Amino acid sequence: MEDIQYAFMDEVGDYRFDFDNQEVSTHFIIVSILIKGSNKAMLEQELEKLRQQFFPDGKIKSINDNTLTTQILTELKELPFTIYAFVIDKRKIREESGIMYNKPFIRYLNRMIYEDLNQTFDQLDFVVSEAEAKPFMQEFKNYIESRNIPDLFNYSIFGFNDTKSDILLQLAGFVAGTIAKGYDHAHYSSHYRSFFQLMKHKIAAINLLPIDYKNFLYDYKFGNRDSRYDKVIIKQAVNLAYSYMEKHRKSEDEDEKIRLVFLKYLLFNLRENPDQYVYTQEILDNLNALRDIKINPHYFRSNIVSKLRDSGVIIASSTKGYKLPVCLNDLYDFVNLSSLTIYPMIQRIAKCREQILLATNTEVDILEQKEYEYLKKVIEMIKHEHVEI
Repeated sequence: MEDIQYAFMDEVGDYRFDFDNQEVSTHFIIVSILIKGSNKAMLEQELEKLRQQFFPDGKIKSINDNTLTTQILTELKELPFTIYAFVIDKRKIREESGIMYNKPFIRYLNRMIYEDLNQTFDQLDFVVSEAEAKPFMQEFKNYIESRNIPDLFNYSIFGFNDTKSDILLQLAGFVAGTIAKGYDHAHYSSHYRSFFQLMKHKIAAINLLPIDYKNFLYDYKFGNRDSRYDKVIIKQAVNLAYSYMEKHRKSEDEDEKIRLVFLKYLLFNLRENPDQYVYTQEILDNLNALRDIKINPHYFRSNIVSKLRDSGVIIASSTKGYKLPVCLNDLYDFVNLSSLTIYPMIQRIAKCREQILLATNTEVDILEQKEYEYLKKVIEMIKHEHVEI
């Protein structure tokens, strides 16, 4: 039987929009803790040990003690779960759509989050707290159940599960509260960067809503270098990524789904570490955390990255991995890495052609076919420029 994938969900934030009130959250954060059914019992046992160690008289929860938060995140690093989150900037929601109170806000979230999860996952069994009356979670449950019809055995591949696990829901709440420390003014902590580094390899995606490239320019330091073109580059890279995602968001093709998850991960990395590349293995670990059939590096490069670039998406790469570019140097990295492959290949073709021309007294030219005309022109141009082939 296929291993069930659970999504234990919790939220942080409120539904109010009176931002002059310092008690009103600027962000609303939803976290799904993704767990394979085969790992559930073991994870519950390990979390109970952690609860007894750090919260002997209560629940696992987000706290303001930076040292304790660091210790807990360190203990969580090797446990078998994945984080899939949404961070909604309520201030931008109000600016974009005029939403000013909770009911239309919840409807907005229902639609956006359902579309994303339904596109990303083939099967999920959601679990939310039945004891706590959280309006979004209750409405989200109704929203999903109205759109997913169970089969003859009363099972839906994308719906809510009767499974109960308070401690896994506590984990979701702890992670949501920790992520809030990097976004919401009421929870903000200067230690968030160190928290993030401890969580990083557990995160499949942090989706920022509403969609706006300026989300990814937030707090970005262009430094002392000439940034005349840098803002143009980052804006173009993000907008092209989002245009691709919007165009293909309803695709049922499995490779397209993988490409969308990859782009989300690049956007997430851009927000958290704009100057850093992400190693291929780290990307594969995140992509493979969401699926049973694993992707290998060759398949990833040829079917995911190459196809995105063929469609015009700008992805920088170097020996350190991949990223969305934020400056000219990122693009030069891509050109330099590509040239290490392109130029030697042209050299080899040119030498092969030259040897056959000599052996056949110029009667056979392996680039004579029309489809190779561009290669012939490149080789002739290089020879004309006195570059050694």
